[in-house]
Amino acid sequence: MDTTSLWERTGADTMSANLYAFWIAFWTAIGIATSAVTAYLALSWEFSLWLSLVALGASLVGVWINQKSDDPTTSLAGYLLITVSFGFMTGPVVAMYTTASVVRILFLTTTMVIGLGIAGALYPRSLESWWSWLFGGLLLLLVGHLLLPLVSYLGVPIGNAMTLWDWAGVALFSAYVVYDLNRAMSIPYSMKNAIDAAVEVYLDFINLLLRLLSLLGEADND
Repeated sequence: MDTTSLWERTGADTMSANLYAFWIAFWTAIGIATSAVTAYLALSWEFSLWLSLVALGASLVGVWINQKSDDPTTSLAGYLLITVSFGFMTGPVVAMYTTASVVRILFLTTTMVIGLGIAGALYPRSLESWWSWLFGGLLLLLVGHLLLPLVSYLGVPIGNAMTLWDWAGVALFSAYVVYDLNRAMSIPYSMKNAIDAAVEVYLDFINLLLRLLSLLGEADND
């Protein structure tokens, strides 16, 4: 069982840097494709708190399996559990938007992640110092998403605060893509690490996609 954080792993490389980067991109694409299929299957589902809780619980189990196993195949199984769970959870959300806008924003998100990921991977210096700022920003983002609807429910006008908060989320997870790919290239080049790094990039992708849908998606009135 591997109890070492992804970014703290040491050891010898088992493949070249180019092949390692390819596998990160490949497994990220597999995760996105898996979520797309399961989201399609869940398009007609009604969004509910129970669905969210079950899917979230399953994804957390997947994270635990992925992070604690030192076997690439088991790590991949945990990763796929994460992607399937998120697919079922996001299906009812995606159904709220027109197919054309979903495709357009999917392309936009993919382009952003590829560009930002390449920039992070090629940047020669470690971005480890970003961690505290990114984590602090993530906590602040989560608190805002919990408090702003509550404040609005209590009758306090919040204007465009939620929109601004979503744009802040786009900026935050864009920075996370750069950070995650930069750090991924500073650890040993192995299949296990490529799968685990793909989990980080996949989560960045999903968060960007959902926020861009909220900001730029066209509602499906049907």
